[in-house]
Amino acid sequence: MKRTAILILAFVLLLSSLPFTGFAAEKDFVYNGEVVGTIDDDGRIILSKEGARSCWMSLVQDKEKRTIVLPKMTLQLYGVIRIGNNKKIIAKGTTIIQNNLIPIVMNESCKLKYKSTKNVTIDGGTWRIKGLTKTTHSTSNFRLAHASNLKFRNMTVETNNFSHAFELIACKNVTVEKCKLTAKGKKNKNKKDEVLQIDVASPDTAPTEAVFGKKFVKGQTCQNITVKNCTIKGGMGICTNKNEKFISKHHKKIKILNNKITSYTQEALCLHNAAGVTVKGNKIICKSKDPNYSLGCYLLSCGRFNKLSKYKNVFEKNTIKGGIYGLYISSDNGVKFGKTTVKNNKCYAKRGKNYALCYNYCPKIKLKNNKKSKW
Repeated sequence: MKRTAILILAFVLLLSSLPFTGFAAEKDFVYNGEVVGTIDDDGRIILSKEGARSCWMSLVQDKEKRTIVLPKMTLQLYGVIRIGNNKKIIAKGTTIIQNNLIPIVMNESCKLKYKSTKNVTIDGGTWRIKGLTKTTHSTSNFRLAHASNLKFRNMTVETNNFSHAFELIACKNVTVEKCKLTAKGKKNKNKKDEVLQIDVASPDTAPTEAVFGKKFVKGQTCQNITVKNCTIKGGMGICTNKNEKFISKHHKKIKILNNKITSYTQEALCLHNAAGVTVKGNKIICKSKDPNYSLGCYLLSCGRFNKLSKYKNVFEKNTIKGGIYGLYISSDNGVKFGKTTVKNNKCYAKRGKNYALCYNYCPKIKLKNNKKSKW
């Protein structure tokens, strides 16, 4: 018995001398003298319900690098979240409600060259502005400007037909992925109601930017914007915006991939002044009955952007349905597009088969295996 006890004791001592490779204990996260959550092995701040109510807005607005995990609950807001640099918000199972008719998330423009806000990721969550879908009030749920390296994933965002779920003004390197963006409520007769707007920074199109100074509204455009695997519904689906004062300014490298886009009063996918577009694998449907604003997918170059021919465009494996046109590509001022590939698309126009796929100023167009029909 003594020998057995000695062997057991030796084994226990041996185990105690080995490094522990199991789960480390989480550390308390203390904010303003109170424990409001824990910090896991990856350094993520896991907020408790009490912590989420008391301090999560402050944690995402400062300049510290943080990953914040919100609890599965409903969070009520009464002010705008002015997002800071280097923030990741994980909001899976969380509902965020803005109780005033103001944006939920926006930033402040303080630097040019896409440096006002950098490195922001939001993953998950349902994001609403209380009462917005029952009014004709105009605002944006998310408004980011002069920013870069932004990622929005797995989000549900509800807006109305006078507003934008996302408004990206002069932004670079942005991905909107696996999101559901929906406009509800009364239709907008003025038709300026795209659910996802990719905007040019001008006093007219972005008046909220003018308050930060004239240098922030000099026609800056967006670059490297990707929208993929999303469901988007509204009066207009996605639009790259233009402005008469800066009519030759073009957005660059826009990718629209594997989305379902449905519009009711205007174009489903309107690509104004976009140089270098890739539109692949989408289902694009315009249900508008307006004879002038019922295109399924519209690529239009305005002004004289002399580098337009250097950018390639691709339209591939899409189903596109429109009224006056299905897919329409054109240039207002005779500037020619670069190499443009249109293949394996199913294009429909209520106006008739001959309007299902139309193009101008495309001297290097490659057409292959496209179906054209009336619907």
